[in-house]
Amino acid sequence: MNAESLTKYSRRLLEALAVALIASLVIVVGGSVILRMFGFVPAGSTELATLLFIWTIYIGVFLAFLEGGHLAITAFVNRLRGRTLTSVLIVSDLLLLVFTVAVTFESFNYVQLAMDSVRLTPSLHISPAWGYSAVLVGMLLSSVYVLAGVWTNVVRLVKGQEPPPQHAGSELPTESGA
Repeated sequence: MNAESLTKYSRRLLEALAVALIASLVIVVGGSVILRMFGFVPAGSTELATLLFIWTIYIGVFLAFLEGGHLAITAFVNRLRGRTLTSVLIVSDLLLLVFTVAVTFESFNYVQLAMDSVRLTPSLHISPAWGYSAVLVGMLLSSVYVLAGVWTNVVRLVKGQEPPPQHAGSELPTESGA
């Protein structure tokens, strides 16, 4: 299995996970609303919905990175060409990497604190580490992706290659191979 097929497989797996999370969230929230109309309040439904929502957000953040959907100042970047553009993309991604790594380390600390604590959530009676882990996983995946984008752009800069025309940020091969 080569790197491209592994990337495709991983991406599809994460997309399937995101769909499953959203579907679960709709079922839990929708089911809770319907059951409350009949006077039955499902225990833990609010906590479960919150947990599903947090995981959906951070898996979605990483998928947005894969699509080039993170924020960028395109009016400025679109005017750049060649080595200047590649250099600006590297600096931009390095700043983004500092942020994602900082959040990754801080979320790791939160997960550790939650695992060392005897505190449990009120309804589900699970460790809060389950919620904090979503931030850790999402930011760790994002950090690895941004680091790979930095590496790709550094190689382009050294070889004197132009960045792809879409240059919305970190450039890694997509499904179409662009």
